[in-house]
Amino acid sequence: MNTQVLLFLGKAALLTFVFVLMYRLLLRRETFHGLKRAALMLSLVLSYVLPVTVITIHRNIPVVQTAESTQPAATPVNQLQPFSPVAQTSAPAPLVSATESAGVQAPAVLKDKTAVVIQILLAAYLAGLIVMLLLRVHSILKVSAIVRGGETVERGDGYRIVVTRKNVSPFSWLGTIVVSQKDYAGIDSNILRHEKAHIAHRHPMELMLLDFMSLFQWFNPAVWVLRRDLCLVHEQQADADVLNSLSDARPYQFMLLSQSQGGLAFNIVASFNGNGVESRIDMMNRKRSGRRQMLRFLYLPVVMCVSLTMSANVAFDKVSAEPETAVQPDSIKGVNIFTTPMGEVPSPFGGAPTRTDGKEYLYFLDGKRVDKATIEKLSYSDIKSQTLVRDKAAVDLYGPEAENGVIVYVTNSASNWDSETKQSVLSDNDKTTHEYVDLGLSVKWATCNVGASKPEDNGNLYAWGETEVKEQYTMRTSKWGFMPFSLKKYNINSEQGTVDNKTTLDLEDDVAHVTWGGNWRMPTREEMDELHDNCTWEWTTINGVNGYRVTSKKQGYTNRSIFLPASGYKANGFYEYGRNGNYWSRSLMTDPYGDGSVTCGTAACIRFNNNQANIGWEDRMAGLSVRPVCP
Repeated sequence: MNTQVLLFLGKAALLTFVFVLMYRLLLRRETFHGLKRAALMLSLVLSYVLPVTVITIHRNIPVVQTAESTQPAATPVNQLQPFSPVAQTSAPAPLVSATESAGVQAPAVLKDKTAVVIQILLAAYLAGLIVMLLLRVHSILKVSAIVRGGETVERGDGYRIVVTRKNVSPFSWLGTIVVSQKDYAGIDSNILRHEKAHIAHRHPMELMLLDFMSLFQWFNPAVWVLRRDLCLVHEQQADADVLNSLSDARPYQFMLLSQSQGGLAFNIVASFNGNGVESRIDMMNRKRSGRRQMLRFLYLPVVMCVSLTMSANVAFDKVSAEPETAVQPDSIKGVNIFTTPMGEVPSPFGGAPTRTDGKEYLYFLDGKRVDKATIEKLSYSDIKSQTLVRDKAAVDLYGPEAENGVIVYVTNSASNWDSETKQSVLSDNDKTTHEYVDLGLSVKWATCNVGASKPEDNGNLYAWGETEVKEQYTMRTSKWGFMPFSLKKYNINSEQGTVDNKTTLDLEDDVAHVTWGGNWRMPTREEMDELHDNCTWEWTTINGVNGYRVTSKKQGYTNRSIFLPASGYKANGFYEYGRNGNYWSRSLMTDPYGDGSVTCGTAACIRFNNNQANIGWEDRMAGLSVRPVCP
């Protein structure tokens, strides 16, 4: 959360700098005083709004119905391909027990140092903000005291004139013109006319509003330059009003020079001699800007478009090349195709199954793709189970060439790993088969990540509580809020947003359940602890993919394991995989630092590298892997 605050402030400061630079290059010497005021105020407002504004651009990715040679590399090919326990491994690293890893997180040292630096920067920022606020309040109280202690000598339409004994330059503040007793006796009417123009244009109110907004960027030199430029425009506009009633500007200009070394001036008021006398006189002598010069204001929408383009979130939507049509139940020579429960024998058939419309299925036997001739050689006694996967589910799992359907067979001669430790679950929603391993724990763990087709596939990365794959994982693209005081869901702290007292994901926000259906869901923090404490963790390599083989220590289950690839994480444009693994739980981590402070911007996860594995946390906006579980 603190990182997100500092990142927001940095982007706001950068935008303010760009707006001020463009203003000074294009508009500073133009005579459009009203429009220049609007441009400067809008610049500061946009510097706060644009960093939190995200435009999502949807791009369609057609599901091309082509042969295997043109199939995208990322398309799942074999959902049921078995994990081979004899795959090549590297030297195992010693398991880090729960006690040994309690204070260590991967990569803990770097993350802790970064967290300390961020805390220091945030503390320094807040200290500066408090100091600047106190200075502003002190100035306001001082000016208020001068106004209250003075004598009202004149009242007009929307203004009053107060004479004070203090040695101050003439200034206007909230409908009041303040003049020192020394100056009032021989005051020039043009000075009063100048200050009345400030009040008529509401310059004091505008300056107070800018002061309030600029406090949050007190550290940014550009915001102080912006404030100075706005004060100068105020003076130039008031000067222009005075000159409209004069036939000769020179006496007014001479008076302005003589008053430039007057009494005390305050930076929170519109003072007659308070800003850039030379620039004001230069502006009086300039020719009025033409309409063509108004095109210079186009820098505002240009900067806006560039900013929004750089922060745009690209969402990729799959679009089928052919409309889905309802498929009537197929048959194997008159017998409906179905999935048999484990251990039951399907109805007998002779030869390979065929579709009634003459199209060909894909065939998988014990996790491997085979041709029709191999299936024709099967006998009744060979088959332990058979499963039909069709329509969209078949394409999602096996690729575009599976549009006609897939039949998956498990034989009685399958290896112990295939037929006993791995079991299939048929989802209620999409009739998609996914496999799990019973490790003797309270839940069964899936063999693959969400978005993967086999154990060593990385799969997709998701932000916590989100169900869509994104191009960027940043605070701006976070679905449930990212700034302090802005969390929209899953929050127990009233200082951080809307409180709903939810600390566990609803199923509608659980990507494992939304994607796989049925009883599949993401594991809780407690279930991750159980996996960590009741299994041995061995760093290994399978088919060139690094990760951990997690093997049960429970009696009767010690020959069963799952593989967690080092699929990495993605956040703020940084993407790393192959060395680290990060897997979401469905539980908030409300006290990530263990100091009793309550924050709801992080969630619990499994984190590991090649040296250690433990339970840690990540910011909710980050993209991490998901390994589903079922009862």
